[in-house]
Amino acid sequence: MIDFSGYTYEEILQSMLEQVDNSLDKRQGSLIQTALGPVAWYLEGLYILLAQMQDNAYAETATGQYLDYKAEERGLTRKPATPAVRQGIFDEAIPAGSQFRTINGTNSVIFVSGDLISSSDGVYTYSMTCQTAGTIGNSYTGRILPITSIYGLTRAEIGEVITEGTDEETDEALRLRWAASFNSTAFGGNIASYRTEILSIDGVGAVQVYPAWQGGGTVLCSILDGNLTPAEAGLIERVQNHICPPADGETTPSADGYGYAPIGAAVTITTATSLPINIECTVRVSVGTAADYQQEIETAIGKYISEVLSGWGDALVSQSVTYPVYIYLARILTAIISIDGIVNVTGATINGSASDLALTETAALQQVPVLGTVTVNG
Repeated sequence: MIDFSGYTYEEILQSMLEQVDNSLDKRQGSLIQTALGPVAWYLEGLYILLAQMQDNAYAETATGQYLDYKAEERGLTRKPATPAVRQGIFDEAIPAGSQFRTINGTNSVIFVSGDLISSSDGVYTYSMTCQTAGTIGNSYTGRILPITSIYGLTRAEIGEVITEGTDEETDEALRLRWAASFNSTAFGGNIASYRTEILSIDGVGAVQVYPAWQGGGTVLCSILDGNLTPAEAGLIERVQNHICPPADGETTPSADGYGYAPIGAAVTITTATSLPINIECTVRVSVGTAADYQQEIETAIGKYISEVLSGWGDALVSQSVTYPVYIYLARILTAIISIDGIVNVTGATINGSASDLALTETAALQQVPVLGTVTVNG
């Protein structure tokens, strides 16, 4: 790649002035310097554009729409933001398409009613889809205000998450999928084909594929949502119906090839189980007390756990496909000691043990780490 960083206004102007005979006046403010200045400024802009064009020509440095163009060369598209789907609880039957607003200030969003989920003893539960795509619809729980007039309605609440909303896929996540597409060829129901197809589904953030988990012709795919947390029932059902739906009137995946899976393959979609990561440590600080650093320590450990999650679906292939997921004590110590004001960390434990933690990743159980309690002693 060409290095355009040295083509600044000053460098260009100086280079042009050096081409002028020294017998002429080239000092600042001179006629020659004044005439060449705008040219140097214009050329600097051209070199900036050339640098941008060069960066956007390669997937490793491209951003935004230009990265989308590179991904499309590999048959990949950026996953859009998806809206949250929640349970709405009411004391009256409501028409489909009724609108309700949450009451949480600047983060207020509108939910639109969908299908009736259940009704019992005058309590009606509906699916509610957030009008705003993204994670903004995931967090609020409680009363909602009707925008659509509904006679007799006195109770309206937003409840459990059916499918979490996800933000638009980031450049880094798309770039990782682009790079992974070169590692193996997706074909005919191999592991790469399941990974590629499932990861292309909106709302899916990671997947582990376990071939022949209950004998020949069976496949288990464990997914996480776009926020790298255990997938909700709605997302699992959507992925199941896309990859390997059950036959009419049945509840188990059909091997008859109704979905993406080839004929003869019964694919089960599941999700991981959260494993809280509880940390206890004693810190020595240079300023203040240990309690003053509680939030910073939690943030630092949470960032490390997020790094672990980013590789949750990466397989180690030898004689069998395994998915090693570890929480390393040394990395916890490094995260804490890197905080300004903390000079030493001792007595650190992960879930009560002073050693690394290996999560269980098998066809029988897949675990995903989530930050639990962080106890900081002084």
